[in-house]
Amino acid sequence: MRSVIRDRSLALPMAAMLLIAASVITTATFSAPGPGSDLAPVGNADRIVEILQGNRTVLWSTLSGSVSSYRVDGWPVTVDGNELGGALLIERPGNETAGVVDFGEKPMSLSFELDG
Repeated sequence: MRSVIRDRSLALPMAAMLLIAASVITTATFSAPGPGSDLAPVGNADRIVEILQGNRTVLWSTLSGSVSSYRVDGWPVTVDGNELGGALLIERPGNETAGVVDFGEKPMSLSFELDG
């Protein structure tokens, strides 16, 4: 009787750990060293998401998982001595595996959130 109780008490934490592992969100970030520069992967981002950058758009596709959201940060701008923040775009494409980001200029950074 004791071994049955012990086995059941171990099964519940194992099931919870598997559920948490299945719902892990991965982030892939790309950043540019300066305005007008191309995006470069941060860490192993290029093993998670593949990008092809033009002057106004970024084509992306995932190598594993699907994108639940992405965030694009633009470069800060100074107008008449006043520093303005950079443009920001956050999209939730709905678990897609490929898409296009039309930002209008080369961004400062681009981050993808992927579902396991």
